[in-house]
Amino acid sequence: MSVLDRFEKSVEGAVNGVFAKFGSKDLQPVDLSSALEREIDAEAMPVGRDRTVAPNEYRFKLSTPDFDRIEAWGSETLANELADNLTEYAKSQHYAFVGPVVVIFEEDLNLTKGNFNLTSESVQGNAVPVTTDAQAEDSPVLEVNGNQYLLTKEKTVIGRGSGCDIVIDDPGISRKHLEIDITPNGVIARDLGSTNGTYVEGHQVPAATLLDGNTITIGRTRILFWASAQAQE
Repeated sequence: MSVLDRFEKSVEGAVNGVFAKFGSKDLQPVDLSSALEREIDAEAMPVGRDRTVAPNEYRFKLSTPDFDRIEAWGSETLANELADNLTEYAKSQHYAFVGPVVVIFEEDLNLTKGNFNLTSESVQGNAVPVTTDAQAEDSPVLEVNGNQYLLTKEKTVIGRGSGCDIVIDDPGISRKHLEIDITPNGVIARDLGSTNGTYVEGHQVPAATLLDGNTITIGRTRILFWASAQAQE
């Protein structure tokens, strides 16, 4: 069960500081999720006739008690779950991103318990979540846990660490596990000295040139590789 699933999911009309004001409830993950949805709706901007771009980096500033509580929950796991939920919400709203969705928690000594500040910005990334049908670009695509990512740069790092281009919450995956290189001679998967190795089509490999439809396995996670978005159609 996820961190978010441990708490009720029906918080209506939640606003920054409301729980500190009334003193009846501690800050919960669902409150952060609600704030993210409000933020993305407020900051999404139309770009052209058929494209609405939303921020992909979200930064929470929290009071010391709330920051410590989130650390106790597991801040990295919670951040990944919030990012995944927001990506799904973006799909329902047909928002596009310019990079992976990232949620960051920071301590602010000037904030009191229950209050938080949330800011967002668009940060260009190497892997762009596919959230709209219009993103049928001629770029390689990875499918991870039901989510698709366009690979728009020469190198994409995949792992459990928050600094990776694609973050996967899987304890069998190293913090920096796998790199996907787009080269003139093809797309290459390279293991980054991971603990549990990288498997392509069931064979453990230090590196392998990927073919359309190949399956990469790292930890307990299966990744599908497509040569382009059109190749899946």
